[in-house]
Amino acid sequence: MSRTHDLPRLDCHAHIAPDVTTAQISALGGAVIFAMTRTPAEAAATDRRHDSTIVWGYGAHPGVIGSLDSITTHEVRAAATRHAIIGEIGLDHSSALAPQLAALTAILDGCNQQPVLISLHSTGRTAGLVAALERRPHPGAILHWFNGTTAEIERATELGCFFSVNAAMNDERLTQIPLDRMLPETDFPSSRRSTRAKLPGDIDYLESRVASLRGIAVTELRRTWFRNLSDILHRSGTDDRMPAGVRRLLATLP
Repeated sequence: MSRTHDLPRLDCHAHIAPDVTTAQISALGGAVIFAMTRTPAEAAATDRRHDSTIVWGYGAHPGVIGSLDSITTHEVRAAATRHAIIGEIGLDHSSALAPQLAALTAILDGCNQQPVLISLHSTGRTAGLVAALERRPHPGAILHWFNGTTAEIERATELGCFFSVNAAMNDERLTQIPLDRMLPETDFPSSRRSTRAKLPGDIDYLESRVASLRGIAVTELRRTWFRNLSDILHRSGTDDRMPAGVRRLLATLP
């Protein structure tokens, strides 16, 4: 962690192997990571983990073959008792829309009135994802790497959505998304050449870009990231579901 910061790095969407070791987590320098899974089986492999700065998700990635096969509202509701994040889920242009919409509907129904965050994928289907959230809004929705139109960003913002952004996104998107709804991500290990993230939590390049675009200091931007995180946790009722290390950290915010 840089000595210029009084807060650790924050990464609200990354992928980490469920068998990651204590030494490997220590190498992340205390970064707070939201670790997404791509299938229910991968999520099940994290059920017994109790990491102080890693929040493990329950995922069913729409671009992964077979990931949606076992999704039911009942299964998702049960998963929401074990995982404070449901993710990565959503819609993808790589396969037929109807099965993805059915699974997404089941997931959003399972998350209804549950104290969870939801990390949503939307590659090639941003309009469909926003429409799905209009039908079934949730106060913990975070749109991951959202490349929708200006109108779609505005619609999602009106629904109360937050956006996790990374350094592979262009300047237009990074300025259109409201700063008070923005959270940082790496999507590690994806697009490492564009994001310049060497590890989960490596948001330094992203922070320098966004700070420059917004005309604020990098240290203030990092505080903004954590204030935004605190905001969505409060809105979604997930404050008390965060790991102990994250709760202690958030308690220090002004």
